[in-house]
Amino acid sequence: MNEVDLYLQVRQKEGRIYSDEVLARLPEVPPGHPLAGEWRVRRDSAARRWRYLAALRRTLVILELGCGNGWLSHQMAGIPTGRVWGMDRESFELAQAGRVFRLPNLGFLAADIFKPPFPARAFDIIVLASVIQYFDDLRNLVQVLLNLVKPGGEIHLLDSPLYAEAEIPAARQRTQAYYTSLSFPEMAECYFHHSLATLTPFAPIYLYRPGGLGAHFKRWSGRAASPFPWVCIRRQP
Repeated sequence: MNEVDLYLQVRQKEGRIYSDEVLARLPEVPPGHPLAGEWRVRRDSAARRWRYLAALRRTLVILELGCGNGWLSHQMAGIPTGRVWGMDRESFELAQAGRVFRLPNLGFLAADIFKPPFPARAFDIIVLASVIQYFDDLRNLVQVLLNLVKPGGEIHLLDSPLYAEAEIPAARQRTQAYYTSLSFPEMAECYFHHSLATLTPFAPIYLYRPGGLGAHFKRWSGRAASPFPWVCIRRQP
């Protein structure tokens, strides 16, 4: 079984392959949905990102790398000055995205980011949401993406764990146990654990910290708050 087929089977087992009707409403899910808690967190994260991008008040060409079923690309395409591309290697969910989400400023394509179909400096913003764990070399990935953003452009990493170096062995054990519990232990070989230190050479800017006061207040008040940081890497002009 190849890596893409394995990934799809795992998503099916996790309940992450949605009908067109459910997909069209994400990040809202029906009452009682088994992943409702996760989607409350994703809705909070997506709303925060939308506000950030809309506040830039300029025309933005945005790439979402690893867009999957396209719900987030669709949400970002709601920014009036945005032109959004959702890109992935996996064609099943990508075809669904193209079928469900039809906007004049939104497009989807299947491609390999290491053989990009775009020229250098094509994008103002590149978003990677819940996807860096599927790349084995995060530093190399960021270097590739920096070539695709304009001077002053930004790469946004979010909805994915970043660890202190000492935390990684235990995280790997948890990942192996989780995929074993799903009867797909081999998936652990396709899931990578990245350290915060990996990003240090790129002068990361933390736009959200799960340990920050705002996140603590949300949890205290019973609202959803992402457990993952939101990191911005800016290409120098």
